[in-house]
Amino acid sequence: MHRKLITTVAIATAALALVAGSTGASAAAPAPVPTDHLALRSWTLLNEHGPGPNPGEWLTARVDARTVDGRTRGHAVVQHVFTGKGTVRVEFEVDCLNTDSGAVTITGPVATATATPADGGPATTGPAGWHPETGLTFYPADEHGERRVGWAGADLLDPSRPARATKCTPIPAGLWVIGGRTVVHK
Repeated sequence: MHRKLITTVAIATAALALVAGSTGASAAAPAPVPTDHLALRSWTLLNEHGPGPNPGEWLTARVDARTVDGRTRGHAVVQHVFTGKGTVRVEFEVDCLNTDSGAVTITGPVATATATPADGGPATTGPAGWHPETGLTFYPADEHGERRVGWAGADLLDPSRPARATKCTPIPAGLWVIGGRTVVHK
């Protein structure tokens, strides 16, 4: 069963990487400057396949971040539960929080990344000292009232791959928000 979870994680990681697009040093737009006073609290249920329900998967993002006098602090957790297969959980410490055209971006280094099989087998974790940059961008509702989120995770299966996020740079929208709430205070 552990091998099935790892295969599922590999497929999900590849899918999210394709959906999120390539971010990093090659990003065309310059990164927005972090705001002096900003707070973001969010719990969202996400779907990588479209705006409707996502049977068999439970993808969530939880964020509590704030910038006061130019200093950013916070914590974020992205968790992907595959029914009957296991869970992938990435936690990161927020070191950048900014806004640009209504979107709110958080980025930071991975604190922990763990894939846990549903059958109780051994968990797979990122190697010691592995802290690639990761991040989320929360976009305002579009003309159809749908909200989107960009997620640039880390490749737990191949930690030698470069980070898919760059500090303070927005991540292209790749996931649909299907539940939850995001609150921004300026």
